[in-house]
Amino acid sequence: MKMNKVYEFDLGDMSHCGMSHEEMIEHYNNNSSPLSFLSEKILPKWFRDIVYDPTPELIEHNGTEINIKPDLRDKKTRTILYDQKAFNNKGGSFTRSSMKGVGRTKNKELFEAWAKAQVFIWTDFTSLPKVTVIALTGKECLKRWPNGNIKRREREELFSE
Repeated sequence: MKMNKVYEFDLGDMSHCGMSHEEMIEHYNNNSSPLSFLSEKILPKWFRDIVYDPTPELIEHNGTEINIKPDLRDKKTRTILYDQKAFNNKGGSFTRSSMKGVGRTKNKELFEAWAKAQVFIWTDFTSLPKVTVIALTGKECLKRWPNGNIKRREREELFSE
């Protein structure tokens, strides 16, 4: 997998569990989370230099420990951390889960340190069964989208080389 390179894959027939191909696409268009979890396991089949390995990693930033829960790692050294992120009809976000939601606060400094410590593999689910993939460093994502959110209309900016 090369950084900033766009790849395209076709998931083929998406029917399963008694649901048609069209029903599954509609389901994933409404909620891409289940497909995102599957993608974490599919990506190493598409890219032979990464492995599914969600083993947590602690990093230190200015005396604070940050727990990173990657989805994938590089196959050779297992030191490059990858986080698969879905881009769907609502856009995409690389904000930490622990900093999203009602009552949670976003610590900008810790968010940036967390993002810079990994590579984000973006999977575009807006044209299923086609999936577009690009890997960007956390540093690059922060430079382009400092708040961690990518709007739907910014799709072309995200998936361009």
